Amino acid sequence: MSTVGPLLSEYRKRNRLSQLELSLRAEVSPRHISFIETGRTQPSRSMLLRLADVMNLPHQDSNLLLHSGGFAAAYTELDIEAEEMAPVRQALSLILDNHNPFPALVMDGNYNMLMANQAQQSMLTQVFGDLADLPTSNIMEALFRADLFRPLIANWDEVASHLLRRLKKQVIAYGKPGQQALYTRLLELNPPTNWQQPDESSDDGPMLTVDFKMGDLTLSMFTTLSQFGSALDIGMEELLIESYFPADEACRQFFMQSVN
Repeated sequence: MSTVGPLLSEYRKRNRLSQLELSLRAEVSPRHISFIETGRTQPSRSMLLRLADVMNLPHQDSNLLLHSGGFAAAYTELDIEAEEMAPVRQALSLILDNHNPFPALVMDGNYNMLMANQAQQSMLTQVFGDLADLPTSNIMEALFRADLFRPLIANWDEVASHLLRRLKKQVIAYGKPGQQALYTRLLELNPPTNWQQPDESSDDGPMLTVDFKMGDLTLSMFTTLSQFGSALDIGMEELLIESYFPADEACRQFFMQSVN
C-alpha cells in the first residue's frame, strides 16, 4: 500500500500550506493534491519531484517522498571521504584556509565537526591539549558539556539558549532523527533555566557574540553559517561552514599575532 498520500500531507502541513496554496505553487488543481493525499490518485515521479521542489524539501525528504510513491531516489548520499566528493573537500579546504588566522570549521547536518582550519585547531589545542582525546566531536554537545566549552564561555546562558531555540525550530520544521536525538541530549545537559525566552536586550550590539575565555583574555567573536547552494547530494546539502570573526580589536589582535 502506498504511503505517499499521508507523507505528502505531513510535509504540506509542516510547511503550513493548505492544499490550495500547494496547488497554486505547483500549478496543478487543488483536486489533484486532494486525490494524491487521499490515495485516489497515484502521482508520477515528476509530480512528486515538482511538489518536493515547491515545498523546498531537503533532498533527504524528497527521496523519502519518492520512495513512498514507489520510485527510486533522486539524490545521492555520499560520505565526505568518497572519491566523488574530492572537489567538495578541496573547496572546503580552500574556504577554511582562506579564513585563517580566524577560526573556521565544517560540520554535518547534526553539528558534528568534520574539518577545521589551523586557527580553530590551534585554539582548541591550547585549551584542551590533544584533540583526539576529546569526548565528543559534536560542537553543540561540546558547548553544553561542563568538561568542554561550557565553563569557557563567559555569556554561556545567552549563547546556549540561542542555539537550543534554533535547534528546536529545526526539529519542528524538518523532523530529522539526528537533530531530534541531539536536541533530547542537550535538554539532559542542564540547559539555561529560561532558555525558551529570547533576550530582548540590544545593549550588546547588533549581533550575538561568543565570549570565549582564554586565560586572562576574553575573545569576543561572532559567526556566520554558510552552505553550498548547488548541492545535489544529501550530505553536501547539509554541510555547514561556520566562520568566526573578531567582534572587537583585542580579539582581532590575538588572532593576528598568532600568525606572526
